[in-house]
Amino acid sequence: MDINEIPEEKPDTKVPVIFSAICGSLYIILGLVQLAAGTGKIIIGPEFNMALADVLFVPSDIIGSFVLLLIGTVFIYGVMEMRSGVYEGISYAYVGILIALIFAVIYLLVSTGNLLEAYLLRNEDFAGWTPVSDLRPGIYLALIPLFAYIKWKDIFDPVPKN
Repeated sequence: MDINEIPEEKPDTKVPVIFSAICGSLYIILGLVQLAAGTGKIIIGPEFNMALADVLFVPSDIIGSFVLLLIGTVFIYGVMEMRSGVYEGISYAYVGILIALIFAVIYLLVSTGNLLEAYLLRNEDFAGWTPVSDLRPGIYLALIPLFAYIKWKDIFDPVPKN
């Protein structure tokens, strides 16, 4: 190594690792709860009820659980990459943020459509519908990635600039 050659320092990934670990864990846990609720409804029948799922506004939706598990897996893979010293693992945190926000917007659009069905069109299928009826983990969990996006939106570079 040449004396004039300065070793390239990698930026600190401590905060993104903690953020990704928290988000990944929450998405995976709620994805598993949602998967259990959906599987229970299929295997046991419509009378199956999980108290934890009701408290957390987790519907029995197997496809929705796969979405939550996918987002959580992206975050956790980023944690593994960053912990092993690969700075580019921070890209997984950014992608996790973007996927979480995209699905939250989709869920909000569906909820808006249901709101229009219930109150504007007075559809009988939506009698008794409230906004809480469509509250899903993909919506309220996306608040954490939203704050992270607002804070980190200017540093979305895969490789630090010198």
